[in-house]
Amino acid sequence: MTRRRILENIFSNWANLAVTILIAFIVSPVVVHSLGKERYGVWVLIASVTGYFTVLDFGVNTAIVRYISSSTAQQDHRRAREIYSTSLAIFTLIALLLLVFSSIFGLFFQNIFKLFQLDRVYLYAVFLLAAMDLASGLLFSVFLGSLSGLQEFKFINGSSIAVNIVRSVVLVYLLRHGYGLLTLAVVQLATNIVRAGCQYVLLKVRHGYLHFSRQDVSRDTLHLIYSYSIYSFIIAIALKLLFYTDSLVIGSLIGVSEVTFYAIPSTLLEYLEKFVWAMIAVLVPVISANEATGEEHGNIDLYVVGTRYSLLVIMPIVISLYFYGDDFISIWMGPEIGLRSKWVLRLLLIGFGLATSQLIAHGILKGISKHKVLAYILAVEALANLGMSIALAKPYGIEGVAVGTMVPLIFASLAIIFYTCRLLGMRIFTYLLQSYSGAIAGSLAALILVSCIQEKSYSYVGVFLKSALVTIAFMSVALPAGLKKQHWELFSGYIRRLFCFQND
Repeated sequence: MTRRRILENIFSNWANLAVTILIAFIVSPVVVHSLGKERYGVWVLIASVTGYFTVLDFGVNTAIVRYISSSTAQQDHRRAREIYSTSLAIFTLIALLLLVFSSIFGLFFQNIFKLFQLDRVYLYAVFLLAAMDLASGLLFSVFLGSLSGLQEFKFINGSSIAVNIVRSVVLVYLLRHGYGLLTLAVVQLATNIVRAGCQYVLLKVRHGYLHFSRQDVSRDTLHLIYSYSIYSFIIAIALKLLFYTDSLVIGSLIGVSEVTFYAIPSTLLEYLEKFVWAMIAVLVPVISANEATGEEHGNIDLYVVGTRYSLLVIMPIVISLYFYGDDFISIWMGPEIGLRSKWVLRLLLIGFGLATSQLIAHGILKGISKHKVLAYILAVEALANLGMSIALAKPYGIEGVAVGTMVPLIFASLAIIFYTCRLLGMRIFTYLLQSYSGAIAGSLAALILVSCIQEKSYSYVGVFLKSALVTIAFMSVALPAGLKKQHWELFSGYIRRLFCFQND
């Protein structure tokens, strides 16, 4: 893949995420206020419970990206078709089993979470529609994984942007006219089916060799997929526990109304992680292709540079959210939510800031099929998160749950650093110095600026202005120290040309 195409794919991922965040910024208050805190909390619970079902992909989706990208690099279309056909057969069976299980489990959902404020039949219908959405998502993930392995990120993101805009317009219109949870579930399902249809059409038109064939469904291919995906499956379970357990713990031990105060800051950090993964996801096929073509040394450089550039992206956001995030949430969602979620956001930021910088390690380990230890680290982290969150929920409330998430995140991130450096043959001190020194220097500059700006903000303009100043302070120090020499020369040359053009 050329450097230009890599950058185009990264920026298309970022464009998709930016639109998603903008839509969430506009639509989320409408959803929360239209449904109310109780019903919104119910929707978060349904999303959390059904979200666990996505682990039923058993890590196959990561295997699809891994082997289709490596097969394409070697021009082995037959092998790619075998991966595609076998994966489609697997997910068809899993989707059917999921629908059967959900139709039974949904009957008990109201009693388990004591949601007696809603009609039983109505709640069952909402739950079943959410489960249908996930079942179809598992099946259609074969299209998404195949296109990702083929590096068709621009199409993936362009179609997603179009579908998300249409979905949001329809959803806001219906919610403002009195429709509720059932409508939310129907719109979600319908638009995801449309998006999958677009992906299927592109596969047929541009990559016709990837089509389903019963002859290409084989036991050997199944073994190949699962020999890789078993550890991706463990990783998926661990990540689901990390992202969804907190809401379930709060809903069960504290109260469903408290879920909203935790879910809002948690959502902001989920977008932060997606923002970085939008960059890393483009590199995973490159990492696999490097290994397939015998260029593994390039992955060592990717680990250092990927960490540096991840930090350049996330640290201004982390610092701004830590000091001004409660102001932003107060303006966005209301003062009550902003006040109650302040320390949840700050505690989670400490853990997520370090963890997000190591997403490049996730990509490298998955890309070279060395993710076994990563799976075990994340599994231990998830169990520790669950145990600590349960222990701290009653005495310390949602802030205790946040601590129960933060502490395991930090220790798991340190373990990932040690393992990845050892695997790649790097000295840990050398890696930390090369990867983190620029971001640390930039953070110190940003913190000096923050100490001079203490007043509370009451408008978006004020929050964004202070965040922009933090970003400028950080980048003025971190960019020269964090960018590779050739990248810094390209960047500074672009800035000089830009100013010369403006002066002319």
